[in-house]
Amino acid sequence: MTISFGKVKNLDKDNFARFRIEKISWDVHWQTDLYLAVIIRDYLRFFIKNTMAIGNCVIDDPGFHTEPHYVGDDEYSKRKNAEHKKKSEYYSQKWKDLVNSVADEFDELIKMMLMDGPEIGDYREFYEKQKALEKKAFSDLAEIFDDLSW
Repeated sequence: MTISFGKVKNLDKDNFARFRIEKISWDVHWQTDLYLAVIIRDYLRFFIKNTMAIGNCVIDDPGFHTEPHYVGDDEYSKRKNAEHKKKSEYYSQKWKDLVNSVADEFDELIKMMLMDGPEIGDYREFYEKQKALEKKAFSDLAEIFDDLSW
């Protein structure tokens, strides 16, 4: 079965950011929660694999973005550039780890959503765990949301 998640329709030819999604398959409505969880997980994984940007939410050094880049060939410039490169690599890895950890939470949520009878056991306990994971996953998504704009 093929399900269409829709087609982007531009609303303003001069502003690519003004759009809406049209032509969504009718069958999407009955598992929207699952589809959204899968879309979020997969888009986060795609984003972090293909984006060079570092999310500001992981940068705890206020001077990181304003540090000058040294163009000289002297030892001081080389040292400062090496320090900045090391910080950049650190923040880049921290950002990748954070985005992937949020994707992991959605992956776990998806697994829970696909469980049935024998795997669940105590439904009340399972439901509480699932609701707690939903809140955590969406809360953590909210923390990185502003930095997903690249």
